[in-house]
Amino acid sequence: MARLSAVILAVAFQLAGVAQRPQGQEFQEAGVCARCHVISVVEWGMSAHRKAGTGCTSCHGASVGHVSDERNNVKPERMPHGGAVARLCADCHKDACPKSGRKAACSDCHHVHALVDPNKQASSADPRLEELDTRWQRFSRLMEEGGKLLALEQWEQARAAFRASLEQKSGDPQASEKLKLCERRLKPDLLGFEITGKQFEDKTGLARKVRVVGLSIPMVLVAGGSFEMGSERYAGSKPVHTVRVGAFYLGEHEITQAEWKMLMGSNPSAHQGTRFPDADQMPVEQVSWQDAQAFVRKLNERVQGGGFRLPAEAEWEFAARAGSPAPGISGRDQLAPRLATAGGPDQLGLYNMLGNVWEWCSSMQRPYPFDFSDGRESASTAGLRILKGGGFADPGDLLDPAFRHAERQDRRMRWNGLRIARDVPAVIP
Repeated sequence: MARLSAVILAVAFQLAGVAQRPQGQEFQEAGVCARCHVISVVEWGMSAHRKAGTGCTSCHGASVGHVSDERNNVKPERMPHGGAVARLCADCHKDACPKSGRKAACSDCHHVHALVDPNKQASSADPRLEELDTRWQRFSRLMEEGGKLLALEQWEQARAAFRASLEQKSGDPQASEKLKLCERRLKPDLLGFEITGKQFEDKTGLARKVRVVGLSIPMVLVAGGSFEMGSERYAGSKPVHTVRVGAFYLGEHEITQAEWKMLMGSNPSAHQGTRFPDADQMPVEQVSWQDAQAFVRKLNERVQGGGFRLPAEAEWEFAARAGSPAPGISGRDQLAPRLATAGGPDQLGLYNMLGNVWEWCSSMQRPYPFDFSDGRESASTAGLRILKGGGFADPGDLLDPAFRHAERQDRRMRWNGLRIARDVPAVIP
């Protein structure tokens, strides 16, 4: 194993350094598999398998469930071991080995990914390795320098350092992320948004609080990350699995009756009139999923840059977990929704993620593990849509970020409302 590791390390240096093909090309070709299986991709990248177009799915299948479940609860479709490896090899290598004359025990002489002799000692005198080592040391110094400049908020100088680091190690994700951060801080304005306040998120460089131009709907940055989605408490929320969420903006509060009327020209809410003098600041309700889609369409037509939508179920749950109290808080003993901004903001600056009104998500009701493609279908696609957060008439055990409820897309209930989301818009040119 030590000798094989030396082979892999040597090849990794060659692939990332002075090879003829673009740096990191094998990782791009491996796609989503490269997110976790780094060494396997390096092994595969050095082999004739790659040149012949034999990729991960050729041997392991599409493995859709495995790809979407980062907790590894779902295994790849095919995981050959022992004699099964040779049988898989025989699918392409139909003749016996030209050296040994055997058709079995291929892995005695060949690594299953790399097709190299695992007993062969790697050469340590390759000058390309020395060149690559020098480049990587230079990369590390530039990254360290860029980090210090970031701490001093010297955005232009930091940008130059990260650009230089990418010249040493092309495509490095950390350097690319830091470079984008600098560019956002140098040009922070976003299409269709007015920045409110002076807080910017450290990881992305995006403004934490904004409002929609012309409508003044406040929104909050959710920086994104990985989290454990679901719960063992509820049958419909199993299994718990890892989901990664990208950065997006989410409504600071549920869409109010005033905001709905301003855009749609009418108010479908059950809780309005003389009995509810503050109705304009209460969440709009008695809206269907289709009504919510109509609101989003009008918003995108009106605001430069578009990109408004309902949050995906995973986005909603990630935001609720990141900012809200722990599950199991007391239920709301109310006869009606309260003001959309009642109760104070959570740690992300969001109001009423739990309770008040159920909030429509874009996602379809489908078994876990969660797939972001669920919910991005056409609005005409039949099926139940997810609501999250619980409502004013629900007991406390339903006020849990993981709890899932679903309704028909055309159904209007007096405890169902919405909160808008938006992709990170382009910078103002």
